[in-house]
Amino acid sequence: MRPLIPSFLAWILCAGPALATGDAGKILMDTWEIAFLGDGKAGHVRTTAREYEADGVKLIRTTVELRLRVKRFSDIVEMAMDTGTIETADGTVTAVFMKQYLGKQQRLQVEGTVVGKLLRLTLNGKTPLKPAPWNSDVVGLYKQQTLLKDRKAKPGEKISFASFEPTINLVLKTEMVVKGYREVALKGSREKRKLLLVETIPQKVDFKRGSDKIDKIQLPISLTWFDENFEPVKTEVEVPGLGPLVMYRTTREKALAPAPIAKLTDIGISQLVRLKNRILKPYETAAARYRVTIRNDDDPASTFSRDDRQQVKNVQGNTFELHVKASNLAGGGKEKNAPDAEFLQSSYFITSDDAKVMELSRKAIGEETDPWQKARRIERWVHNNMRVTAQEALATADHVARTLEGDCTEYAMLTVAMCRAAKVPSRTAIGLIYADVKGAPCFAFHMWAEVWVKGRWIPLDATLGKGYVGATHLKITDHSWHDERTMTPIFPVIRVVGRVSIEVLGAENR
Repeated sequence: MRPLIPSFLAWILCAGPALATGDAGKILMDTWEIAFLGDGKAGHVRTTAREYEADGVKLIRTTVELRLRVKRFSDIVEMAMDTGTIETADGTVTAVFMKQYLGKQQRLQVEGTVVGKLLRLTLNGKTPLKPAPWNSDVVGLYKQQTLLKDRKAKPGEKISFASFEPTINLVLKTEMVVKGYREVALKGSREKRKLLLVETIPQKVDFKRGSDKIDKIQLPISLTWFDENFEPVKTEVEVPGLGPLVMYRTTREKALAPAPIAKLTDIGISQLVRLKNRILKPYETAAARYRVTIRNDDDPASTFSRDDRQQVKNVQGNTFELHVKASNLAGGGKEKNAPDAEFLQSSYFITSDDAKVMELSRKAIGEETDPWQKARRIERWVHNNMRVTAQEALATADHVARTLEGDCTEYAMLTVAMCRAAKVPSRTAIGLIYADVKGAPCFAFHMWAEVWVKGRWIPLDATLGKGYVGATHLKITDHSWHDERTMTPIFPVIRVVGRVSIEVLGAENR
């Protein structure tokens, strides 16, 4: 078993922190798998386990390293994830770890130590985080490798265990279903092998989407084929935004061997939602209607947000109409529904109390006092002063304030932080935006800002810098990023990416 891959964005995670002995200790396991996306070799997975002694107790530190390379239009994106556990000989977990790169030279390091029914978390080696609930039944990564062998699993059996998912700091129930033996074709071999197929299914996760909506998100389900010694030979998992990731057990030399860049998966292309017809002047639209189909979802009509600007209508099975209007400040709203304080507070990603962010905010708004005009000036300043690059993953606002580069996520993070510094409540919105890519109409995944003015949430998009948002921004979710140190606010997009098709029914210009 290995940690799940829940997000479609190209974030970059690197090696786990040295909680104990680093590379010291007796090697119990050191396995390599070669990873393919489509026909192209994309990278490798390495699993290492080392036994060492601390305070007279034997412990096992297991690290799973994922290294992938993909294309994003003209750029090469390096993706990697290292997560791990420290456990006793019987599989009882005593600590977990994860380190994450958010942008150039910016890291987020989370370490967790088990204390009774809580997981005590520390950020970047010094800042205490809100503890996560813990279950003493959680099985460590090393013990997970031998569950089938220990049970001498047979077709038809189901094995349930508790596992820890570090990207969301939650303990999940995971079920392995032994499906039976299959004749399997392996890459590079002409002959099929008879292998034992096992399906691994994590439980659905409750996740807050927007202000009050609760979604259930299904994290990726994996299929693994085992040999007669219960050693994994092939594993396949559907990664949102990337497609099927297939891994084969191999040697270190083959895993690290270079691969042709030309065969790399282009996530810039694969994440696009193709359209049959083009929208003229898409960012000047006043209103638009779309027919949306979501495959393999229990409640497809709930995948997109519903608010004053966007409505879901005419639901029929997995298809519905999405009616969208351009942003409109006229009319106002009800002041009694003012947002909570979290939309003005600084947080790990929205660092509105950072000195540089506040400096840029003051520079952008000048002497302006009207909240809406403040927000528009900030949107224009970010648009005019940032440079588009695909080299960031999901950088924090204080980092962006110093680099002034990134894609739509960095534009949105900085815009929201600068608005909060100017005392304008704000949040990010995530969804789809119309685009013409290589001459073909489509929708692409996108992030923008929303500000609270005159009793309602109004969208602004610094990537475009127009001072308004047309009817070709389709919102899936929004978030304040309050108390968030992972990318879980993006999880609702998992329900849409790779499963959505859109037809343009009509559009009106401003």
